[in-house]
Amino acid sequence: MKTSIEINDTLQDRVASAIEDVKAELLEYLDSNPDTEETPDLGNDLDYSGRIHEIVDGAVPIYTKEINDIMYLHGDDVERAFDDAGIGSKDDKGWPMGWKPAAIYCYIDQKVYEWYRNEAGEIFAEWKAKQTPGV
Repeated sequence: MKTSIEINDTLQDRVASAIEDVKAELLEYLDSNPDTEETPDLGNDLDYSGRIHEIVDGAVPIYTKEINDIMYLHGDDVERAFDDAGIGSKDDKGWPMGWKPAAIYCYIDQKVYEWYRNEAGEIFAEWKAKQTPGV
């Protein structure tokens, strides 16, 4: 007997949402610090208040079904991000919801940092050009 199921793949949407929020945070930071001369550091400048961690944390699903769906579809990549982060063991009983939501956090965080490394310099350059017309 065959059974068909439909799974909503929400991981990339969650990553994209976190990236959009981080981009907005970058632009807000730049507008609040108009004397900035170089691309702000994501960890030190933008996350000084913990806002970037809040964005990533807010992108992690809380419902078991969605977490399980993500792990079914992207388990290897998500687990690799968790292992690469070095934040603990999957066997650690201290994870309130288990290690899987933490692994999804690590994956989203990794994708946000990759995006920032690749795109933030260009966004900063465009912002800077608007601040100094005629340059």
